[in-house]
Amino acid sequence: MEDQKIEAQDFSDLKEGDTVTRLLAGVVPMTMTVESVDDTLIYMKGGWKFDRKTGFEVDEELAWGVKSGYTGSFLTR
Repeated sequence: MEDQKIEAQDFSDLKEGDTVTRLLAGVVPMTMTVESVDDTLIYMKGGWKFDRKTGFEVDEELAWGVKSGYTGSFLTR
């Protein structure tokens, strides 16, 4: 599978209870609800977490996130 470039979006304004769309592999949409936020991460119901500045999914086990430059899903509006 070829890498694709994802345009980061700023999600720093999200708060508990907001809904957004997660795109798995860039094509499979999934509506998600924000459970909580901190300075750097957005925590979703179901256990997913995303970077607040980019919307990229953060998963340490899969080495996904801003630090690695790879992700398998991301948020969109």
